[in-house]
Amino acid sequence: MSDISSYSPTQDAVPETLARLRAEIDQLDDRLHDMLMERAEIIERVAREAGKRGVPIRPGREAAMLRRLLARHKGALPPQTIVRIWRELFSGALMIEGGLVIAVADGAQIELPAVAREHFGPLTSLRRHRTTSQALADLTNGAAHAAVLPMPSDEDDEQAAWWVGLMHGGIPRLAIVAKLPFWTRRNEGVPHAGAYVVSSLTPDPSGADRSLIGIEIAPDTSTARIAGILKEAGFDVGSILPRRAAKREVGYALADVEGLIARDDPRLATITGFLAVPVILGAYAVPPEPTAGAR
Repeated sequence: MSDISSYSPTQDAVPETLARLRAEIDQLDDRLHDMLMERAEIIERVAREAGKRGVPIRPGREAAMLRRLLARHKGALPPQTIVRIWRELFSGALMIEGGLVIAVADGAQIELPAVAREHFGPLTSLRRHRTTSQALADLTNGAAHAAVLPMPSDEDDEQAAWWVGLMHGGIPRLAIVAKLPFWTRRNEGVPHAGAYVVSSLTPDPSGADRSLIGIEIAPDTSTARIAGILKEAGFDVGSILPRRAAKREVGYALADVEGLIARDDPRLATITGFLAVPVILGAYAVPPEPTAGAR
């Protein structure tokens, strides 16, 4: 015969509480799923209203949405999870609108395909190439909507300095429209390589942007001189990457400046200290600053 006096009510209360909490989670999952399906219906309506168009991505709007959500986020859920969830939603929305094709130049950066997958989602089609010129060719011939290219370096050879080619235009006119990765605090096991996204889009504003200016310079022009000329014209200058080819009369520099600068910004025409009028090569949304609770 069991000893009733040894029975404790908490013995059954714990599993009952756990079952109730799990039931609440199931109800929340159903509500979340209902909202996701409702969101998909709205995206279908947007696609119908917009009709046929060019490149479907909106990097600036996506960045602004993520910043807004991160600003209101609180609780134990890691902020990076919010970024991942919404990046998957962006990817799913693009599938509804017809899908996306991304060209990746991964010859020198083996992590670039992983960086592209992290940003654009596993459902996005990737076309992998050894060189940046092959990836850019996908844009000009319509085989891809955007290209993920390695970050420029002062050690790049002539072929690797793909941004110099953007200075000379072409059809379609290509521009830098995003910088990857968008989440700046990187944990072990995730790709750390940086990249720019290039497309035929005109960069759209996110509310916190930086622009890239391509400049033709005399080979002996110092970075301090370049920065001084740009500041005198009214630009807030960050980094400057010079490219001085040996035995050439023309060098190049890539300047990173604050703000979303239009290609026809009147300040460009006032600059007289370079070999030609500087060219706006595009812009990117500034990644959000990790908070103390970010992971």
